[in-house]
Amino acid sequence: MHSTTTLSADIDMQAGANELIPSVAVDRVIAQRNRGVEMFMQGIKALQEAQKLLAAAAGCDGFSGMAQLVESGLRGSRSAKGDEAIHRSICLHADRDIWQRLMEDTGMLTLMSAAQKKQWSTELYSDNCPEISLDNVLATFRQLNASKAETFEQGVIDVFRNLSWDYKTNNPRYLGKRIIIDGVLDNFQGKWYSVRSYGQERINDLARPFWLLDGKTVPDFRVSEGAQLSNFIQQGGVNSVGELLTCDYFTLRVFKKGSAHITFTRPDLVDRVNDIIARHYPGALPPAV
Repeated sequence: MHSTTTLSADIDMQAGANELIPSVAVDRVIAQRNRGVEMFMQGIKALQEAQKLLAAAAGCDGFSGMAQLVESGLRGSRSAKGDEAIHRSICLHADRDIWQRLMEDTGMLTLMSAAQKKQWSTELYSDNCPEISLDNVLATFRQLNASKAETFEQGVIDVFRNLSWDYKTNNPRYLGKRIIIDGVLDNFQGKWYSVRSYGQERINDLARPFWLLDGKTVPDFRVSEGAQLSNFIQQGGVNSVGELLTCDYFTLRVFKKGSAHITFTRPDLVDRVNDIIARHYPGALPPAV
């Protein structure tokens, strides 16, 4: 009795010529098929578990980019160099999400202006993104913590430098009671208005130092001053343009040409912001009288 079942058949390739299909070990083919399916399902389960673990490490509901990483890994060469490239790719993807989580959880991002966050993101998504390890994390956050005050003050200076001096209300020497920010509002044929993302960022940048100097937690971006203005314009439409919106530390009016007129309501905090500006630009403030 044979232990392996084989198949063979005769085919007429040409008239008068007979050739034999090589014997096929059907039992072996079926075993390979079944083992391949089994390993595939094990691989899927392992990938799903890996996805959950990486998402948990990043503090997210899901780990995006998994399908592309798997596809890239399958396309890669089966060599030590190819395996190293795949390993580097998954580590980079995971480490970027984890660094972002750590920056959010430690509150470092709340100290940063939009410009500082952009610089951080550029470094994060470069090929020089530092690997997540205990030594790297501790060293990075020791350095960030040591320069926390400097980071905050630089964020204030970024806001001050981005003000347009084309408006008489804006004073290049200090932050006054009122300022004007341009490029906040977008419109479509004067019928539909919306607050630009860039405009929201600038308003949030302006509010951030007031929250921190007041000893309060900076609001989540979804309920920030920029988001409040966006909802205000979205709900009121054209009728809300030019109307007053009151926030915690200033009032806002946006106009059809796109500018936002801001009046500060906490002069004590404005003075503290001006103290920061004076430290960086000693000649910025007028002499005391």
